[in-house]
Amino acid sequence: MSDYLVAAFYKFTKIEDPAKLQASIEDCCLENDVRGIVLLASEGINSTIAGSPEGVRNVL
Repeated sequence: MSDYLVAAFYKFTKIEDPAKLQASIEDCCLENDVRGIVLLASEGINSTIAGSPEGVRNVL
């Protein structure tokens, strides 16, 4: 049985360029075999991601 870690988080903060941050987060998730939903807006981030404990910690 594989171990998975699920992380759900949000933060209200000003994000200057959500599209640029999205690309960076997506690359990091792919490199660490982490899957989930990441919602970005100029007002902040809301996300639930899952993967190996090490992969999720690397993304966070």
